[in-house]
Amino acid sequence: MRDHFIKSTIFFQHLLSSYFQRITSQVVETLLVLSVCHLFGLYNPNQVADALELPKTRLYRSIRSLSLYHAKSLNLRLGSAMALDFIKDTESKSASTRSRRCITVSVDDTNLPRDGETLAYTSNYWSTTQKSSIWCQNVLGITLKVGDIVLPLDMRLVSKQGRGNTDKPSLVLTMLKEVLAFFDAHEIDLRKYPITFDSWYGSRKLVDALSDLGFASILVHGKNNYVMRIGDTTAKLSAHKKDVELHENQWGCDKPVCRRKAESPTFGACVVIFFRDRGKIRTLLVFGKPIRTCEAVRIWSQHHGIEQYWRYLKSSLRVSAMSLQSREGAYVSLGIKVISYLMLLQVSISERRTFHQIQLQLTGERQILTDFITHFHELIPKEP
Repeated sequence: MRDHFIKSTIFFQHLLSSYFQRITSQVVETLLVLSVCHLFGLYNPNQVADALELPKTRLYRSIRSLSLYHAKSLNLRLGSAMALDFIKDTESKSASTRSRRCITVSVDDTNLPRDGETLAYTSNYWSTTQKSSIWCQNVLGITLKVGDIVLPLDMRLVSKQGRGNTDKPSLVLTMLKEVLAFFDAHEIDLRKYPITFDSWYGSRKLVDALSDLGFASILVHGKNNYVMRIGDTTAKLSAHKKDVELHENQWGCDKPVCRRKAESPTFGACVVIFFRDRGKIRTLLVFGKPIRTCEAVRIWSQHHGIEQYWRYLKSSLRVSAMSLQSREGAYVSLGIKVISYLMLLQVSISERRTFHQIQLQLTGERQILTDFITHFHELIPKEP
C-alpha cells in the first residue's frame, strides 16, 4: 500500500503543477499535505499541525494565498482530469464492456452542516433527515460514474444571499458548460452520455437547455404530484401508479416495469417508466432519443453513485471538520476533500480495498507520515 500511496501523491503533485502553473510549489505542497493527512485521520489544518509539529500559521498562510478562481478550479479540473483516462479506457473497449460500465453523468446537491455563523455560503436549509431547518452550506455537484467508480467533475457552493443568480437549474447549466468546455478541449464528447437528475430539478426549461447543449438522453426522477396525460386519463403520477400494471421478466429488466408515452403541460411529450424498487413504485421521465426500458432503469441505477460520493465526503473525509473563512476558504476546504477522495480512489483501485479498510490501516500507521512528510521540505521550518 505504501508504494501505491506514494505514487498517488506524486501523480497529484504533477497534476496540480501542470493545471495550476501560477500556484507556487509551497502552496501545492500544503494542499497535498492536508489531503494526504485525511487518509490518516487528520481532517483539518489544526490536527495536521499538532500531529506533525508543523508551523500552523504557515499552513493557513499558504491556503489564504489562493485566489477564488484557483480555489474553484480545484473542484473542477482534478476530477475531470482523472475522468479523461477512465473514459478513454472505456471507449477503447468492446461494445459489451462499454455497456456494462454504463458511463453516466449525474447532478445532485447536498447540505453540509456547519457550526460557525460567519462562514461563507452558510444559510438555513431544510434537512429531510432531521425534519427541521439547519445551518449549513449547500453544495451542488456533477459526477461521472464509470462502472462502480464515481468521479466528481465539478462542485459549486450555493448561496441564498448576494446579487448573483442562485437559481440551481441555471447554476447547473453554468457548471455543465464549464465541464463540457474542459472535455471538448481534450476531444472527449461528454454529451453522448446520459445525464440524470433528481425530481427537484425537473422543468421543461432545463430539459430544453440541456437539449440545446447537445445531451441526447435526459432522465429525471418523477414526483408524485407531476400531472401527466397517459392515454385518455389526465392525473397526477400518484394516481397513475395505482392503475398501472407492472410486468415482470421483461427483456433485460430485473424489476417489474411498465412503459407509457405521456404528455405533460409542464414537460411536454416524454416517456414515463414505472418500476418497483424496494417495495415502492417509482417513476422515471425519459427525454431525448428513445432508449429501451432496461437501459433507462440501468442508467437510473447509476444515479446512486452521486449519493455514495456525498456519503464518502461526510463520513470518510469529515467534510464538516474543516472550516476556513472567506469564499476562497470555503472552496479550498472543499477542494482539499476532493483531492483526498481522488487519492483514496486511486489507492482503493490499486489495492482492491474499500475506503474504510484503507483508512483503518493507515490510521494505525501514522508513523509513516513522519518519514513521508520529509518530501514536503518547504513546509518544515529550518530553525527550531
